[in-house]
Amino acid sequence: MIKIGVVVQRYGKDVVGGAETLAKNIADRLNSNGFDVTVFTTTAKDYITWKNHYNQGESILKGVNIKRFNVERERDIESFNRHSEEFFIDDSQKRDEMDWIIRQGPYCPDLIDALKNEQKFFDIFLFFTYLYYPTVEGIKVVEKPIVLFPTAHDESPIYLNLMNQVFKKPDSLFFLTGAEMNFVRKLFNPNKRMELVRTGIDINDNIDEKLFKRKYLMFLPYMLYAGRIERGKGLDLIFDAYGVIRKKRLVTLVLIGKKLMDIPEIDGINYLGYVTEDEKISAFKDAVLSIQPSPMESLSITTLESFSQKTPVLANRKSDVLKEHIELSEGGLLYDNVEDFVENFTKIYDKRNLRNKMGINGYNYVNKFYSWDVVIGKIANGIKNIIKG
Repeated sequence: MIKIGVVVQRYGKDVVGGAETLAKNIADRLNSNGFDVTVFTTTAKDYITWKNHYNQGESILKGVNIKRFNVERERDIESFNRHSEEFFIDDSQKRDEMDWIIRQGPYCPDLIDALKNEQKFFDIFLFFTYLYYPTVEGIKVVEKPIVLFPTAHDESPIYLNLMNQVFKKPDSLFFLTGAEMNFVRKLFNPNKRMELVRTGIDINDNIDEKLFKRKYLMFLPYMLYAGRIERGKGLDLIFDAYGVIRKKRLVTLVLIGKKLMDIPEIDGINYLGYVTEDEKISAFKDAVLSIQPSPMESLSITTLESFSQKTPVLANRKSDVLKEHIELSEGGLLYDNVEDFVENFTKIYDKRNLRNKMGINGYNYVNKFYSWDVVIGKIANGIKNIIKG
């Protein structure tokens, strides 16, 4: 039996995050497909502060072994953001990159020591996301075969000099989209095995499309944004565009997710905070369309969730990943600015046949490329081939 070590900054059934969810889904499915999986992670649940939450030590979740280690330094996000603003405008030759990584966190030297001391018991290690301390330092000490799932996109930290080793040492890099793979190839030219494995998504065909409307008393048609509501997600443009749309169409803008920025007081914007998983999927199913405004995406699981419910997506053209999803699927439209957004929203809203066709196209795209059976088969074969050499 192949023994796999998984390294990720947070892990748990109630941990929310793109790379973390990916790591858990893959760990669970590899374990149920005959691999022996152990996760090396921290006790943190919250990525904002990295505050220790879970008990340190060993546990088991859905058959997967978990080893948790305490974070030694909590993060004050406002202080860190101020430091980062100064850091990234400073002369790159004068910057202390490792100090930034430690401040970024989660700073957990005991996890790194465990990788160094226990790697002899494993055949291969999978690291999830390039950005954090456990990956940057963990890759240095592991001498067994390494696979990195970078979840990379065009952002300031990826240009740090120390990222060269992060991307060049692994024996293979597994990517979620072709756009991500092309970006990493151009930036680092890793000259190692690179595979487009994508990720899987559970398609719930039986969700009650009226569940969301009934609970939250949604009487009007709505467009949906699901995700963190924060600066950098491209929402300011959406708010401006919605102000224009609301004067022309009686449609609501529904926001679900954690609020980390002020929401303007525009009639028709409805912020609901957290909803259950079933409510979220029901919300996608009954929406006129969903919105993905982030200019920086490594995958965009919410785009795939929208497609899985036959709901078209209006997405930011500045993101190569979103552009790839929309163009390959023909499951939505792209926009560059407020005028584009308003025009394309109106096109989808007013033309029911077009909306239905895009919805079916998106659904077929997810079924073809993002089935868990297909994805885990690719990952399992890739792991076996790397171990064989």
